[in-house]
Amino acid sequence: MKFTYEAYRNLIALLRECGYTICDYHNYMQSDKSVIIRHDIDLQIEKAVRMAEIEHDINVSSTYFVLVSSNFFNVFSKRNQAYLREICDMGHAVGLHFDEVKYDGQTNLVQAMEEEAALLEHCLGREVRSLSMHRPSKATLEADYKIADGRIVNSYGTEFFHDHKYITDSRRNWREDVTQIIKSGTYERLHVLTHPFWYDEEEQSASKRLKKFCTGRVEQCYDDLSDNIRDLEEFLRKDDL
Repeated sequence: MKFTYEAYRNLIALLRECGYTICDYHNYMQSDKSVIIRHDIDLQIEKAVRMAEIEHDINVSSTYFVLVSSNFFNVFSKRNQAYLREICDMGHAVGLHFDEVKYDGQTNLVQAMEEEAALLEHCLGREVRSLSMHRPSKATLEADYKIADGRIVNSYGTEFFHDHKYITDSRRNWREDVTQIIKSGTYERLHVLTHPFWYDEEEQSASKRLKKFCTGRVEQCYDDLSDNIRDLEEFLRKDDL
């Protein structure tokens, strides 16, 4: 499967043609044949907004998991807060993407998850009802954490990581043939993870996509500097970057 928006639209169409109902972490039991669609926001919120728009246009609601401790974006900035609320306003859910690596071995991880979820709720002005792990360790995958007394769903809990067929495009690589899995009809419960960062109108190699991201970061940095330093051009012109 290509990493293009057209290919993603075709994936959704195939799911529907094969009888899957697109559900979320809370209502999938209402359907005999369900798929939960999840997106992790690791690097760039803008790409998630574009994916959310595409889904909205084809009547799909999914869940977007966002880091609150990323080195690449600040969820509390005016721009990114607006992006995340826009995703919610399109009918999608926004959940917490939790990075255990930032904590030492003495930390109560469940408490940390609940604290980060509370921060995200404050950012969104909405309840956070689901959580995913960012590059989870084997121990975390096996822990089957119960968060906020079960109010917040753990997407890597047994119910969703083992009882569903889990398919992911991590590192811009579908580890299994996602279209064949859907067509086979072998599984009544699918759990599909994509990373919007890798998708675009045209197919791009990983290196090209990453280079484009880095270039865009420099340009965004200049624009942000311009918002904070009067007459920035006296010191540095954008064309000189």
